Amino acid sequence: MSNLAFYIYPLPYGTNYTANDLSVQDKVVELFNYCQILEGYISREGWDFLISHYGLDKLFQIDKASGWSDCESVKEYSKWVEYQKELSANETDTI
Repeated sequence: MSNLAFYIYPLPYGTNYTANDLSVQDKVVELFNYCQILEGYISREGWDFLISHYGLDKLFQIDKASGWSDCESVKEYSKWVEYQKELSANETDTI
């Protein structure tokens, strides 16, 4: 199964997140928490999965639970997510 996201610990190999992992809302909150302290990474494919699985409205609520972004609306969050996707690698083989 494809790796969609990554957490740098435990060293030296880290933790990969698959679609099964990201289908669990608590795991997404956990990953977002790691991302906000620059210890987690979400690939473009990972963002695409999150958006298709949860939708932007639900993903925005999940993000609010973690406090990663400081967006105040779904419209603003949508732009923020697009920016995050631009920062992400095109391929998951970098994870």
